[in-house]
Amino acid sequence: MKKIFIAALLLMMSLTPRTFAFTITGAEVEAVAFDALERALDERGETRRHEIIFTQRAADMKLPEGVVDIKATLPVPISYLSLTPVRATVFVNGRLYRTVSFTARIKVYDSVIVANHDLRIEVPVTAADFHIAEVVIDGRNEYVKDVSEVVGLVPHRYIRGGSPVTKAYFQQPVVVNSGQRVNIILNHNGIKASAKGIIMTRARVGALVKVKNEASGKILTARVIDASTVEVTM
Repeated sequence: MKKIFIAALLLMMSLTPRTFAFTITGAEVEAVAFDALERALDERGETRRHEIIFTQRAADMKLPEGVVDIKATLPVPISYLSLTPVRATVFVNGRLYRTVSFTARIKVYDSVIVANHDLRIEVPVTAADFHIAEVVIDGRNEYVKDVSEVVGLVPHRYIRGGSPVTKAYFQQPVVVNSGQRVNIILNHNGIKASAKGIIMTRARVGALVKVKNEASGKILTARVIDASTVEVTM
């Protein structure tokens, strides 16, 4: 009989409505999440101007009496390209009460060079093709900030006007073509000699190219130095 009485008492207690002492707002939950996102940005060394925008808002929450603690965690690393999920966990008296999930967009700004107009493939660029502007970037650090890094290079992909650029968008221009006559620098153990040659294939500065020695008729592999010179290291 005693066991039945205790069981009945526990059942009645479980059905007793909880006493809700106060409400925490969604803004308070988001403030904790905001701090977690700022810490994550700081840990990855992000010092550029940035914005944190919550795209899914946390709702207000009624809580029972007790000591309340809110902790925010990021299930995955911060993304500059897509939404970053955030998980806020609410504890009452040290016990898990509720978990709330929402998302944030991270917008990072940097002053980099931006194309003034559309840049076409294989057309050499000049300083006049760019200007400096603060734009939203995708988190990479290789955006070009000094126009001198790309002047004289050619895009290997179509670049739209208004787009920030990285060094990876560019390559050296083609400076020698098949049938072109060039000077061959022969470098053998530090001893240099020169000869005349004919380029067998088109190539860019720094690339390897086949060149025919006019005097011997021998086909050599040379590195392109400029539009009139190639070097053979033997």
